[in-house]
Amino acid sequence: MFAVSILGTTNQVSADEVTQISSVSFDDENTIVGPLMTYDEMIEEIAETNGISVEQAQSEMVGSNPNNLRAARAKQYRTLSQQFTVNSKYKPTMRFYCETTESGGFRAIKKIERVEMIRGYKGLSKQFGGSVYVNLEDPNIIFYIVNGDFYNNGSTTYEAGVNIGLGKNASVGFKASSTSSHYQYRYVESRLRF
Repeated sequence: MFAVSILGTTNQVSADEVTQISSVSFDDENTIVGPLMTYDEMIEEIAETNGISVEQAQSEMVGSNPNNLRAARAKQYRTLSQQFTVNSKYKPTMRFYCETTESGGFRAIKKIERVEMIRGYKGLSKQFGGSVYVNLEDPNIIFYIVNGDFYNNGSTTYEAGVNIGLGKNASVGFKASSTSSHYQYRYVESRLRF
């Protein structure tokens, strides 16, 4: 057992629970680049995925300022999603909602707008308590760290909205509550390529 400390949180882990930090590579095989979306299409997807109203999804993304809504509707968006392994039976997905700029053969991520963990996998759904660190390293590269505990029961809350520009980072905290059965601790580092 040894301690892993990320962003002020320390957990005791065994060697087999830690992904080799020295060689974080691209996992293009498990990366899905979603179709180009308008703001309204993105809001509808967020609402449907999270079981919330379109109004709530819109409020989470731009608030109530009509100028923010007008500006958001003038932009284009995509999702980048990547499955990661907790164990052989459970593989949740990280999903990043990104503002992009694209023309001809050129494309780049301008900003990451929202970070979600899709916790359902082949009929299994787990709760998560911990953090997801996200860094837009390059206009085409997202680096992230998942660090925390998965539980069989309970509920999970988190603030998915972020504003991560090029070279910037943020951490999204996930709070698991009313948990009764620990499933597994996991620490994962990965990169997605756009």
